[in-house]
Amino acid sequence: MAIEQKKSAKTEPTATEAKPEVRSAFLNETLAELKKTTWPSKQEANRLTGVVLGVIVSVALYMGILDAFLSFIVHRFSLIK
Repeated sequence: MAIEQKKSAKTEPTATEAKPEVRSAFLNETLAELKKTTWPSKQEANRLTGVVLGVIVSVALYMGILDAFLSFIVHRFSLIK
């Protein structure tokens, strides 16, 4: 009886089994939205990349100096044996 119920039960399509029409509509809508996007100029992208790299280097230096200072304190006062 349980076997008969499994055969007659309808299964819902999974996300990977989407209909081609649905995929096509999604891609068309995605392309339409990308066309509306205002992309940065090459000069602006280079400037913003420099800002990001500068912040990364600054934070790395700050953390390195803080780590060295705290390590010195721990070893100087033998807080960890």
